[in-house]
Amino acid sequence: MPEDHSQPYIVVEKGTSAFGAFLWGALVGAAAALLFAPKSGEETQADIKEGARRLRRSAEDKFSEIRESVEEGYDKAREDVAERVEVAREQVRERRHKAEEALKAGKEAAKRARGDLEERVSESKEAYKAALAESTEDVEAS
Repeated sequence: MPEDHSQPYIVVEKGTSAFGAFLWGALVGAAAALLFAPKSGEETQADIKEGARRLRRSAEDKFSEIRESVEEGYDKAREDVAERVEVAREQVRERRHKAEEALKAGKEAAKRARGDLEERVSESKEAYKAALAESTEDVEAS
């Protein structure tokens, strides 16, 4: 049965740490060098020390890079949070200002409504008194 090569296929790779791969490669390389290098014990020890120094420098460099990356991310996140907090504070100020204006307008409207109501009550009292006086005059005249 012929294979169908026209079908696409997907390769999924699991991400790993580049630093971990580097260390693993360094260890394998060091072991291979020890096994296959035709050197004396002193030369091999010197090579191992030099390899360890290079590995240490490389690890320190990687650590510094990672630390700088983390610090930059932290600083960026802190700035972002500070900006969002300031935006939120400004929104609170604006809403408080609008609420104060609405409260002030409500108080003024209530004051006007009370004044209108008091004026109508006063007019009603006067009209009642006038009607009462008129009806009293009609009763006395009869």
